[in-house]
Amino acid sequence: MASESGHASPSWFVAPGESDMMAWVALGFLCLAIYGVVILYAAFDRWAERKSHGTPLAKTIPTMLTIALLYEIFPLGHFNILLPISAILIALMADWTRFHLYSEKTEPAEMAEPATKSEEAQNV
Repeated sequence: MASESGHASPSWFVAPGESDMMAWVALGFLCLAIYGVVILYAAFDRWAERKSHGTPLAKTIPTMLTIALLYEIFPLGHFNILLPISAILIALMADWTRFHLYSEKTEPAEMAEPATKSEEAQNV
């Protein structure tokens, strides 16, 4: 090609049938970057789940973080807004149900009397 037009090929040009090392390096870097984002998000999600354990929003907060991550990484503009709203509402309902079921089934700590050692011996 260089002999026909008198110009040298650009440095980024790869002839057909040859391997492009720069493309493989860029692809590897892209995969590592996505893997790093997912690892950081998973660590943050575990931390948020530990902090929200026992609170009324134990499932809603990780769901909202997942939706936020999806909107950051992928172009979700073509999806209807009802999709993430419905996911958040489902998580809210699951938290509401779990919180109210546990609060009705468990009796408060002040009302429960600890068993003494003599009562435990009599029960055995």
